[in-house]
Amino acid sequence: MAFPLSAAALRPSEVPVVPGSGEARQWAQEELAKQLYQDAKPGWAEQLGQLLMQALAELLQKVGVAPGQTGLVIVGAVAVLAIIAVVLIVRPRLNRRKAQESAVFEGAAVLSANEHRARARAAAEAGDFRAAATEQFRAMVRSAEERDISMPAPGRTAVEVATELERAFPAHAEPLHRSAELFNAARYGQQTPTADMYRQMADTDAAVAAATPVYADQAGAVQP
Repeated sequence: MAFPLSAAALRPSEVPVVPGSGEARQWAQEELAKQLYQDAKPGWAEQLGQLLMQALAELLQKVGVAPGQTGLVIVGAVAVLAIIAVVLIVRPRLNRRKAQESAVFEGAAVLSANEHRARARAAAEAGDFRAAATEQFRAMVRSAEERDISMPAPGRTAVEVATELERAFPAHAEPLHRSAELFNAARYGQQTPTADMYRQMADTDAAVAAATPVYADQAGAVQP
């Protein structure tokens, strides 16, 4: 049995507002043009945006023949989903990159290598291996600065320091870079270090501290 619809049932204010195909395409283009996504260039972010725009354009052509408001509703939903997909994929990647580019040291206080080591041991004894690994890596960096193997440079990242120390201690390249990766993962919550991971970093610190830089025999080099 069919029931007639009254005029009140279709008030203009209750009709869902959905974009046309041109407006939906413009929404997606404006979202992808924001600085957040531009910072992710070059490479995968731009390609992702192009693929989404291409897929959206193809779908717009297909739903253009849909009867009534159905096609417009689909267009609006696709536009929103495309924006959400880009945000969910791009933002975490940018956050990870920002974490990797953050400096090793924070604040104005300058601690010695031994002070950082003491902090690391205290944190390990308390079971806080995230803090222990963070302080242990800082001890390794500060030790290299104290030995004039590495020049203090505010703002340097863990990866940059590991690369610099690798040139002086090529035999320890792998554990140095592994320590830098663990520092980043521990500091920014990507991974909780274990006791073994902390001990391996402490062993790397001790091994590097006992090693002689490969350029120590060169003129003008500073002996450890």
